[in-house]
Amino acid sequence: MKKIGIGIDYSNICKDYNTVYLDRDNKDPATSKCMNAVLVWTKAFISEFSECFEYKIYNFNSSSLVTIDDIASKRFLFYSLEKEITLQNYVMQKEHVQYNSLADWELDNNDSVLIKNDEDGGGIYFFVNQNSNAHQWIITKLNDFSLDEVDFEAK
Repeated sequence: MKKIGIGIDYSNICKDYNTVYLDRDNKDPATSKCMNAVLVWTKAFISEFSECFEYKIYNFNSSSLVTIDDIASKRFLFYSLEKEITLQNYVMQKEHVQYNSLADWELDNNDSVLIKNDEDGGGIYFFVNQNSNAHQWIITKLNDFSLDEVDFEAK
C-alpha cells in the first residue's frame, strides 16, 4: 500500500492569526492564544483518533510509550527562534513494531500512523496507508479544514 501524508496547517485552527510567526518562546498574548488553541485541538484530535482505532503511541525509535501530551506540546509542535525545532516522529499503532528506519515503516503495510512535526513549526503531518480506514477517518473528521496531501519520503 502507498503511504500518504495529510498535512494540517495551524491556520486551520487559528483563523485570525498569521501562523507563520508562531514562536514557542514568544509571550505575546495573540501568539500564546493561538498556540494554546493548537495544543488543545491537537490533544483532542489525537485522543479521539487513538481511541477510535485503539492505538497506542510510541516513539519511532523505541518501544517507549508516549502520552498525547508529548505530541500536544510546544516543543514538538512549534519552532523556537532561539532553539529551533527538533524533528521527531511518533507512531500510533495497536502494538509496538520496531522499525530500523522510515523506509522500513513505509514498506510495512500494517495499520499504523506516523506523526511528524514540521521543520518550520507551522503544522503537523499524519502519514497513513492511502485509502485506509485511518486515512478516511482523518479526511472525514477534518472535512472543513484545508488539508495538504503530501507524498511520504523516507528521510
